[in-house]
Parts: sequence; C-alpha cells; structure tokens
Amino acid sequence: MNEILTLRNVNKSFSSFKLKDVNIDIREGEIVAFLGPNGAGKTTTIKLIMNSIKRESGEIYFLEERVKQNDVDYRRHIGYMPESGTPYEFLTAREYLEFLLGVYGADKSRAKEKIKEVLEIFNLKDDKKHIRTYSKGMKQKVLFIGSIIHNPKLLILDEPFNAIEPQTAMLMKNILFEMKEGGCGIIFSSHILEIVEKLADRVILINNGEKVGEGNISSIKERGGLDEFFRTLTNSYQIDENTEKLIDVIKS
Repeated sequence: MNEILTLRNVNKSFSSFKLKDVNIDIREGEIVAFLGPNGAGKTTTIKLIMNSIKRESGEIYFLEERVKQNDVDYRRHIGYMPESGTPYEFLTAREYLEFLLGVYGADKSRAKEKIKEVLEIFNLKDDKKHIRTYSKGMKQKVLFIGSIIHNPKLLILDEPFNAIEPQTAMLMKNILFEMKEGGCGIIFSSHILEIVEKLADRVILINNGEKVGEGNISSIKERGGLDEFFRTLTNSYQIDENTEKLIDVIKS
C-alpha cells in the first residue's frame, strides 16, 4: 500500500504541553485509530496534519510531497471532521455543504443533487433551519457529511461518534469501510475502545505528547486486547486501586 501521509520528528510546544518527535505513517486503504487520554496530544497532532497550527520542527509529507508551513492547497484532498462545532452555524446544512464543495473545487453541476441525496440518506431535511438550531447529533451528522462529500484521499475524524444514535453510527461505519476499500486512508480518534477495536486496522497510542505505542488490532487482541494495551502503555494500573477506593467511599 502506498503512503498517503507521513510525519517525521514533528514537534509542537505550548505553555504547559509539548508534542515530542512524533513519527506517523498512514497508508491508503487502512483505518488508523489515535488513542490516548484527554490532553495526550491527539487533537494537536490532527491540527498539525491539517496545518491549522504551525509545527516547530519536523516534516510532514502528503502523497509523498513535502507540506510547507502555511500550505493549505493539499487540504482539498483531505476530509476533516472536528470534534465539535462549526464556525458556519449561521448557515443551513445545504448552504454549509455547498460552501465546502466550492472550497474543495468539486463539480458544481452535481452539487445540489449530491447534497439533496446525502441529506436524505442521513435523515436530515433540506430546509431553512440554521445549523445552530440543530441538536448535537444532527450537527455531528452534518460535520461527517461535510468531511466525506468530496470523496477525499485522506479522511480525519476527531471523535466522530459523539452523540450519534446507533442506526447512524452503523451507517457511518459502513461508509468508512467502503471508503477504505476504495483506497482512502482514514484516521479517527475515539475514547471508546469497543469502536476502535471493531473499526481500526491499526492503533497509534499517544500519551503526554509522545507516541508511546503502535500495533495492528489483530496482534493487540492476541496480547490481551485494547484494554491491556492501553493500560500498559499509559501506566493506568492504578485504575483498579481507584475503583476499589471509590466503591468503599460510596458504601461508607
């Protein structure tokens, strides 16, 4: 499989946090999960891939071409679903998707019909309600549609299944599997280990700003599963002790 995305020794510092020497390879036709505690650096890594924040050092390559600082042209080939919200909530879902297709340089002759079809599939009415009036789950649907509607080469999803009902979650998973079969490389972050185990081919574990582990799901399952993989590499064995302490407290 050809590499779609490569990160080499990428660093980024904030006042109290540092992402340190991150090396990542994403290949076509695979689904890779970013796993880690809150504040570990998953979203920061995604923002660096999208060039929405500047890296301090290291290199990023997309389709084997070096990504320069401030370069945004390559993002037309990437679909991105942020963890929450959109800066365009004053638009309707249709207007938002039309705007995105324009940014991506998609065929305008098919835009309206394409948008109508995908909104119907996701049970979203093509009406005049602004996105800001939508429920959390409806907003998530719109963000997901916006990330895939231009058939990207790389798809990046930050906590895509938050507030999504089971039927839509099944639809989303099926779509991701079909896109993977078509050669799309997919990155998603999630705190839900069951979803990671069912969806991902490979897991990258990030903790305290570092990539601390990586492995294929099949081999991780053979070594005790994702729970054990996560606990070992994040030193989370105190969870059992804290569980016992909490039970004692609430029983007292």
